[in-house]
Amino acid sequence: MPDAGNRGLGAREWAEVSAQRSRLYGWFSTLYAREIPKDTLASYLAGTDSPFAAFSALGLGAEVRRLQAGLDALRGVADAHLDLAADFALLFLLDARTGALPYASVHGAEDARLYGPPEARMQEFLAGASLAVQDEFREPADHLAVYLAVMARLAEDQGQAADIGAAARDQIAFLQDALLSWLPAFDAAHHQASPRFDFYPALAALLVAVVRLDAQFLRGALQPD
Repeated sequence: MPDAGNRGLGAREWAEVSAQRSRLYGWFSTLYAREIPKDTLASYLAGTDSPFAAFSALGLGAEVRRLQAGLDALRGVADAHLDLAADFALLFLLDARTGALPYASVHGAEDARLYGPPEARMQEFLAGASLAVQDEFREPADHLAVYLAVMARLAEDQGQAADIGAAARDQIAFLQDALLSWLPAFDAAHHQASPRFDFYPALAALLVAVVRLDAQFLRGALQPD
């Protein structure tokens, strides 16, 4: 994403930024969809195959340093991927009272429970967009990984849009309704949990910062020259 105050975004720049944004949202989606495999964690610890530099370039250095510190704490830990998988389970698979379940329905202001109104709305949205949650991903439609995958798809599909303003408005609406309406509460829920490592709490803080920055960038794309 360029400076959020950018005006007069051209078609080529919009396409390039859309592709970058799609990759970043896809990266987040993968991290919330399943535990990090051993080889992937090894590549992060080696300083490869991660978008940390891209996030730093966006002015999110503090959030990146925290996430890097969370990774660094895993160095030298035997079977570190298993310990991180245990944190994943503690936060995202067990109990809303002691974790940070990744479902919009749990953190919404209305009728907070699994399979609540946000899940029904997401099912309706997916059906209207001719999309569906993959059969092997046996989670409610309002799982964070699903929202992030949809945002990645929107950014990719609308990267060649003739009407950049309309595409930006569509994506702002999705970010506001489907993510920013509950992501801060999801981030805050990490504070009551006790994972062994800070990786996932740091990841949540980075995600909130990225989504807020992206919404700001999209609003800037709507401004006239």
